[in-house]
Amino acid sequence: MSFKKGVDPKVFRAIQNVDMQQLSECTEQEIRPVLPCLVRMGLISPLDTSKKCTTMKVDILTIVSGMELVNSIVALLSIDFHRLETEVKKEQQLRQKGVTLQNDSILIGNLSNTSMALEYERSDMTRRLSILLGELLYVQSQIQENESAETSSYIKPSELFDNDIFAEELSDIICIALAELPITLNILTITETLLHLHNGPAIVCRIVANFPDCFREVCTYLIQTGEKQEESKLSMVRASAISLLCKMNPSQALSIRSKCVELCRMPALAITLSLEHNQNGSDDGDMVAFISGLLLGNDQTIRNWIALFIRTGQKKKGEISSNALQQLRDELLRRLQIIINSSAEGQLVDSLVASPPSNSKRKRST
Repeated sequence: MSFKKGVDPKVFRAIQNVDMQQLSECTEQEIRPVLPCLVRMGLISPLDTSKKCTTMKVDILTIVSGMELVNSIVALLSIDFHRLETEVKKEQQLRQKGVTLQNDSILIGNLSNTSMALEYERSDMTRRLSILLGELLYVQSQIQENESAETSSYIKPSELFDNDIFAEELSDIICIALAELPITLNILTITETLLHLHNGPAIVCRIVANFPDCFREVCTYLIQTGEKQEESKLSMVRASAISLLCKMNPSQALSIRSKCVELCRMPALAITLSLEHNQNGSDDGDMVAFISGLLLGNDQTIRNWIALFIRTGQKKKGEISSNALQQLRDELLRRLQIIINSSAEGQLVDSLVASPPSNSKRKRST
């Protein structure tokens, strides 16, 4: 099965609302990204022993019972996480001391006689989990070391993550590790690390699908750590991750757009989210009102921010800002053309004219 980038909105909504009926109607391929969450919910002993909870567990096990991949996740849940946590903490301390050689890893060990991909492939689940966490912590140390180096490559090479064949299982392992080691592993730190790896945005999307309560937190973090004006590879990857998350949870797309405006960061993303929302909606959306509010609003900081985005988009052709600006222009021209075509003999149709609020108040009062 190929690595599916993105999660179906109905699956995310079902996980978020714990709607087993909705999940039971989904296909195996649609459920695949949230399998770690489902298996863990079905096997871990809950604190709630009510009949409703018991019934839900039975429903979950019924949904996943026919899937062969469940066995590998069950094997993950059988690992001694207390011992693993101790090793992870030692690894973190080692990396904090400035040890950045991969072969010095406590979790991975010395791989001088073999490749990491081969070692991973022939190992059991316990060893695979150790190798993956060791690789993530190693990449994390590389990021911190090269944080100020502008010439460093944003996407880090990795034998594990560069192979799409491992992507499904890597996502599963990370989800289980985050669930079982919540104090040692931080979802935001893991998210930042994954952005520097192949398939990073897609894996981040899967992680959030398995931890739906973290959706807002992860999106806010991605925006806060983004650029004020998207001018680098860094912003492109972040925008890709946020876009996947908003496609998975489209009801929050405009809320995430508002966060971009509030923080005055990633304007091209804000425009793109608006365009995608308008395409998915049944009406024309609020694109004109949104852009007018940015350009003509009372907040000088926001006006300067969007004005700089427009100037940058006009100068740097082919960049993220330029592409988003062109898409915005095309959309506004399309709407203008609709208005012109609907205006016979130069008269605007009443439905295309928004009455001022003051007029409507006067009419109601008479």
